[in-house]
Amino acid sequence: MTYCKQLTLCIFTPKKLLFYHRYILSKLSWHLTAADLSKTWICEHLDNVVTKYNRQWLELPISATLSAIMLSHNNFGLSFQLPSVKFIQCQTVLRSALKSSEDDAITKLWKSTNCGTNIQYDTYKNTKHVLKIVRADHAEKLHSKLPSQGFIISFLLEKSLKRLNSLWSRAQSSLPTNIFNFTIRYLNNTLANKRNLYLWKLATTPDCSFCLQSESLLHVVAGCKSYLEQGRYTWRHNSVLKFLAQTLPSLQPSKLYVDLPGYLSPCILTGESLVLTCF
Repeated sequence: MTYCKQLTLCIFTPKKLLFYHRYILSKLSWHLTAADLSKTWICEHLDNVVTKYNRQWLELPISATLSAIMLSHNNFGLSFQLPSVKFIQCQTVLRSALKSSEDDAITKLWKSTNCGTNIQYDTYKNTKHVLKIVRADHAEKLHSKLPSQGFIISFLLEKSLKRLNSLWSRAQSSLPTNIFNFTIRYLNNTLANKRNLYLWKLATTPDCSFCLQSESLLHVVAGCKSYLEQGRYTWRHNSVLKFLAQTLPSLQPSKLYVDLPGYLSPCILTGESLVLTCF
C-alpha cells in the first residue's frame, strides 16, 4: 500500500485520476458489495478522504464544488466518481442479481428485503443508469443551485458542438499538470480574481484595479476596458494565433489563412477588411 501511495504521488494529475478509477475503485468494489456498510458511513469517511486528495491534485480551493469534474467527458467534466457512487452501483448489481436469480430461495430473499433502505437501489436499472442519475443531479446543482460555479460549463454546453465535445477531454489530458489544473479551476470559476478573493475574505474589494468594475472571471478574460485599450487582449489573441499557425502544418493542397502579418489573410475568403480570428 505504501508503494502504491508513493507511485501515485509521482504521476501527474490526469494519471492520478486514471489510477484512482482503474485500481482504487475496482479494489473497493468487492468490499462495497459484500460488507455491511451504510452509504452515510461511506460519505463521511471514504468520500471525505477522496475529496481531500482530489482537491490537492487539482489545486482546488475549499470553496470549489466537485460537481463539475463529476460530469461526463462530453460535458466538460472528468467523469469522476466518489466511493459513494461506486457503492450505489455495487448495491444495484447485487439487488439485480438477487431479483433475477433462478434460485427460488434467492428470489424470496430479494422480495423479503424489497423494503426500507434497500428499495432505493431497486429503482436503478443498471450501473450506467446510476451514473446517469448522479450526473444529472450534479448538472442540475451547477445550473440552478450553484450558478456562479456552473455558468461557464452551462455556456459551453449551450454553444458548443456536441459532436466535438469528446475532443476536449483528450486535449485536456495531454496538457501539462499546471495548465490542466488551470482549466479545471477555470471551469469551476475558482481562479483567484478579485471577486473570488473578496468572497473568500482575502481581499478588501472585488473591484478591478484598472477600471474599478467588479473583477469577475469573464471581466479578466474579455471584459476590462482598460486591458482592451492597453492592447492586452490583442496581444493574447495574436500570441495564441501565432502558436497555432506555427504548430499546424500547411498540408498540400490545403492552405493556412491567419489574421497575422506574414500569412495569407482570411479576408480573401470572408471578403471583410478586418478579421478578428482565424476561424
